[in-house]
Amino acid sequence: MATGTPESPAPVVRPGHKSRSALMENTVKTVCPYCGVGCGLVAKVRDGRIVEVKGDKEHPSTHGALCNKGALLGEIVNTPNRLTTALLRDSRTADFEGVPLDAALGRLAAKFKELTRRHGPDTVAFYVSGQLTTESQYAFNKLAKGALGTNNIDANSRLCMASAASAYKMAFGADGPPTCYDDIEQAECLLIVGANMAECHPVLWQRIKRRLNRKRVRVIVVDPRRTPTAESAHLHLPIRPGTDVALLNAILHVIISQDWLSERFIRNHTEGWDALRDLAEYWSPARAAKVCGIDELDIHRAAFWFGASAEALSFWAMGANQSTSGVAKNLALINLHLATGKLGRPGSGPFSLTGQPNAMGGREVGYLSGALPGYREVINGEHREQIAKIWGIPAKKIKPEPGLDAVRMFEAAETGALKALWIVGCNPLATMPNANQIHRALERVELLVVQNCYHPTETTQFAHVLLPAALSLEMEGTMTNSERRISLMQPCLPPPGDARPDWEIACRFAALIGYEEQFSYASAADIFEEHKRCCAKVHPLTIDGLSYRRLKRHAVQWPCPDARSHGVARRYRSKVFPTASGRARFHRVDYLPPKDALSTDYPLMLTTGRLANHWHTRTKTGHVAKLDKIHSAPFAVAHPRDTERLGLADGDPVRLVSRRGFARTTLKVDDSVKLGTVFTSFHWGQSFREDACVNALTSGEADPISREPELKFSAVRLEKDV
Repeated sequence: MATGTPESPAPVVRPGHKSRSALMENTVKTVCPYCGVGCGLVAKVRDGRIVEVKGDKEHPSTHGALCNKGALLGEIVNTPNRLTTALLRDSRTADFEGVPLDAALGRLAAKFKELTRRHGPDTVAFYVSGQLTTESQYAFNKLAKGALGTNNIDANSRLCMASAASAYKMAFGADGPPTCYDDIEQAECLLIVGANMAECHPVLWQRIKRRLNRKRVRVIVVDPRRTPTAESAHLHLPIRPGTDVALLNAILHVIISQDWLSERFIRNHTEGWDALRDLAEYWSPARAAKVCGIDELDIHRAAFWFGASAEALSFWAMGANQSTSGVAKNLALINLHLATGKLGRPGSGPFSLTGQPNAMGGREVGYLSGALPGYREVINGEHREQIAKIWGIPAKKIKPEPGLDAVRMFEAAETGALKALWIVGCNPLATMPNANQIHRALERVELLVVQNCYHPTETTQFAHVLLPAALSLEMEGTMTNSERRISLMQPCLPPPGDARPDWEIACRFAALIGYEEQFSYASAADIFEEHKRCCAKVHPLTIDGLSYRRLKRHAVQWPCPDARSHGVARRYRSKVFPTASGRARFHRVDYLPPKDALSTDYPLMLTTGRLANHWHTRTKTGHVAKLDKIHSAPFAVAHPRDTERLGLADGDPVRLVSRRGFARTTLKVDDSVKLGTVFTSFHWGQSFREDACVNALTSGEADPISREPELKFSAVRLEKDV
């Protein structure tokens, strides 16, 4: 193919000889490291820099689609705050000293040995991320539970998907969505609860938008805000924050009364129906409308569209999960599918959307405090023996009690019960609830290790040891997206300086504390093969048919039992579930109000969320000028009637105050939020301004089953900042 122009003739290239431009430019297929959609990417690399990022048209999940953040990925690599060398200091008041990575790990290993000898293994803990590759998540899980002998490892997925994972297991006997993205094109009714897909999962939302004008297709959005997603819906139900269970039970009430049930499915494939039916009778649309603050007729309309449709697909995200009733909300939504039999077939099923690119992978490797690889549990003796055999350790090394979940982990650090905390790939001072408590915890812990691609962040400034991690664009590894599709990330660039893949840092450390043999992986592919062994006899999760060689050709959904399998798009098509009875389970879940009660001092409901062009705490997107200029500072949105009553105007500097702390921001007056509700984003932390972090307001109160904290509801007051 000619590469020149009439003014500049194409160069002559001798056979077997590559031109200099060919040597310096190549394209790499990889995966987007932002949300859980898992878009395939093609990056063009020239002279050691990413010069173009496009969607991969051959990727089976996204077919070349890409959002703004993904298209600008090349700009997150060479940022001013890249951490490229290990940094050490003896105290938080001292300056950091740059040292070789091996030297830092050697000193760290000696300190961990000392602390665990003096105080026991349960005085150390790891807090990791759903943004790590599956292989890195696996390595840290094995390091904590297998080498050090503590179950004190948890992840920021606790703040994200713990409620969904708990509900799937309770209803179906196993975690993991039963659905796939192609169900969007088959569904007649799409019920979206607590998910602003237009901003948080934009590539999936574009597929839904293309269906909006199709005959018989109806989109229902349940959200206290009139988000871009809600604005496009056929029906928006602006419920009061936290009242989802009342609404969903009322929808079930109407489905029962109008006989839109699948009696055959209920009779042959479920259990627990009678107890739920009695509860649903109580939740009339009139009763739920008063609790939720919406029109009773809209509940009937939503029930008609869901119940009478041929196929119904539900989506939900943090608006349902981040709640003291998060598991109940998930189960109430799943109950609708079980009652109507809309499950395990094209266009139907309950579809939990993951917020991070590999929260699903983390669930598979069991990196939460009570889990083990392959959907196993630490409390199960047989499970411990199975994993210990694969790990090459005595079974007694894995403790039978769950470790500290995320909220309790930082509580233990605050009290001094936790002596060492190793944080990997996340920024908890800005993202955990009750940020003032997290601040105290990070100040109190005797040894704080932070492993990240960037410094400074809110959290790294409290560290004794900083370890330089490679970016996703600089390493090989796998990630599992929301539809259970495993994709292979391939490195576009080498990591700078001493930065290394997270799994490699974990393995080097493990070798220094006496576990060189158990962590003697030559590559990420070796770890993946061991992870496969952990999943081999777990029918709902088997990935025996996958390998790096196969994944380099194309991404594949699990379960994938052998090399001939193309993967399973939809689970439970046989209507047999991995429960003791083989039946799916209804759950009698009732509405309970949020724990952080409104009062005269705190009369408003605060809810938080993402914006389209930022990611988490802006360590990446804050350095991308085209993204940052769209929203360069935090703001809070309140209803005009609330602001008029308070004597506030658009653009005023304001303070939001809760029982735990306050945050300063700028007011936007807009009726897109429900009366009595305030919305703000969580992207801006203390590094933007000391008093800008909205999580100074939020509560660590958590769901009793999932232990996911209630980030989506805080009782606050709004006042002018003077």
